Amino acid sequence: MEDIDDVAGVQQGLGNAVQPAPPQDTSNPGAQDVGAWFELWNVQQGLWLQHQLDEGRADANLPVWKHLHEAVDVDVMRRAVAVLIERHQALRLSFRDTADGPRQSVLPEHTLEVPLVDLGGAVDPEAEVERLIKAESAIPFEDLGTPPVRVKIFQLASDHYCLYANLHHIIADGTSMGILMRELLLSYRALVAGEPPALTTLATTFDAFVRDRQQWLSSTQSQAMEAYWLAQLAAPLPRLRIGDHDAPAEEVVNETLEFSVDTDLTAGLTALARQLRVTPHVLLLSAFVVALRDIGSNDDIVVCVPFSGRDTNKLDGMVGNFVNPLSVRITMSGTDAFGDVVHRARAASIGAYANSRYPFTRLLDKLDAEARPGRNPIFSSSFQFADFLPPANQTSQLDLCLFGRPDGDQIVMRANYNSRRLAKSEVHEIQLGLLAVLRQVVADPAISLEALSEPLREARQARWTPQPGARRRLGTLRASRPTTPND
Repeated sequence: MEDIDDVAGVQQGLGNAVQPAPPQDTSNPGAQDVGAWFELWNVQQGLWLQHQLDEGRADANLPVWKHLHEAVDVDVMRRAVAVLIERHQALRLSFRDTADGPRQSVLPEHTLEVPLVDLGGAVDPEAEVERLIKAESAIPFEDLGTPPVRVKIFQLASDHYCLYANLHHIIADGTSMGILMRELLLSYRALVAGEPPALTTLATTFDAFVRDRQQWLSSTQSQAMEAYWLAQLAAPLPRLRIGDHDAPAEEVVNETLEFSVDTDLTAGLTALARQLRVTPHVLLLSAFVVALRDIGSNDDIVVCVPFSGRDTNKLDGMVGNFVNPLSVRITMSGTDAFGDVVHRARAASIGAYANSRYPFTRLLDKLDAEARPGRNPIFSSSFQFADFLPPANQTSQLDLCLFGRPDGDQIVMRANYNSRRLAKSEVHEIQLGLLAVLRQVVADPAISLEALSEPLREARQARWTPQPGARRRLGTLRASRPTTPND
């Protein structure tokens, strides 16, 4: 479904972060000229450029599907799809290049074909639908002049259907995909019962949101946020040196490594977070950067903390791409105690969230950052702790994305990594280093980063079993670049 960009729940992760002031809504959504062309907002611009360059077009797909173990009235389901297309402007967006740059427009109406695929004759319908979903999800949207939305209904049996939707990231984010599936099923059930869908009236429209934010960019609040980010990300910006950090970046092959934090250690972390008066998000982020520092010898690290961009309740329930990556920069030294890093991480996180409205893509044009093809010039890793994990098949251009969520009395974590730059054995070392940090700081929160180095080295070396042909240690360059994902 969604990639690194969706972060519903990040407000919870940052605890008592300062909330940005709500926008001054001077627009009248009802008066907007539907069909008029208007500018792309924030990460939409990068996605448009990626599409124009034909770079990993299928990587921008956001597929989601739901198995329904019941008889489905296909015609009514198609009517439910039509209800959502009429309701959400983002599902009627058309894109084109103009003399003034890329622009988007809301089509007054759009009819979407929703084919039924009958798999009743397949030997193994469930295996076949998995194969078809994988194949369908790998098909890029070639033409963004037509709203990039696909919906299919797979019939596996008379009482087993699978509802599949795929949207281009330029019109939606991960939160949107949850909204889409939830409202689609709610609308279907209402229509089957002969009732109108009981959907909450949207407070604004997508085009009104974009025009409002474009107007906001000239405000004093925008200028203050810009000044904050320029100071926070002043040159020289660090480069995280883990894995094959200088490898060419033409291709991204994402793999995942899942692990968990056991019950006893989770309980210790919960107590430590209370003691240090921070959220689990900030505590785990701090441990992550300490583990990265030990491996890559970086005293200055910038980590992406993805933010949903839904900073006003006017966006509740709306489909669209509102994502804004936040940069959390943390400096450290060997003499720092772990608690010092935690308090810096908290301050940096609060500052990032308080200034989260300023668009990341606009910031890139103003920073003195090294441009590297296929690379984000600000960060190469991200961290997110929320109530959910994104799908394991998500695609990211970053080297390493670490996700975590609470799971009863444990914490479940997933590392999503680019196997063209990091071997699986290297990501396993990062996992071991992170767990070693967590164990050490629970035992002694005042431990210095210098004192942590030896326990971390021992943990990685004692428990790391190199695979044949994969003996390179983290922080060193590969002698040659593999042509297939590395173990």
